Amino acid sequence: MKKVELDGGVSMTAKELIARLTSLPPETPVLVEGYETGFDDIVDLTPEQVIRYRHAQEWDGEYQTLDRFTRPATGVQQAVVIRGRRGHRR
Repeated sequence: MKKVELDGGVSMTAKELIARLTSLPPETPVLVEGYETGFDDIVDLTPEQVIRYRHAQEWDGEYQTLDRFTRPATGVQQAVVIRGRRGHRR
């Protein structure tokens, strides 16, 4: 399976994720990046209100939760975060 880049760095939608997953054999493991190296099992999906972080450094995520901003008035999006076993350690 080759790596596919999304056009223009746009977030993948649930519809796009479902389409890609349905093209795989049903027994294919689905993993997320590990804490520092390797990969982890998915343990949960959680809803989050997020804002794209325009000034993200290399180590920051492209999106941040609302509590990271003093005035998060515009650009708020409802998203779903796929949680890995060690994701809380990031």
